[in-house]
Amino acid sequence: MRVRHGEAGRPWFRTERYYHTNDGWWFLTREKTEEGPFVSQLEAESELYMYIQRVKQAQNFPLT
Repeated sequence: MRVRHGEAGRPWFRTERYYHTNDGWWFLTREKTEEGPFVSQLEAESELYMYIQRVKQAQNFPLT
């Protein structure tokens, strides 16, 4: 990895995965999909956790 002289490493930026609109709370996936709306940020966080579990399970047991 190339960095500028005097810098220790490349900076990594993380955007906020949760956001709020007039419709409610949403989350963004790595696949660039928007999921929601949810009543609260806590519900959005819970749904994201379940979404990740479903993706992991699908990777372990792909449809043939």
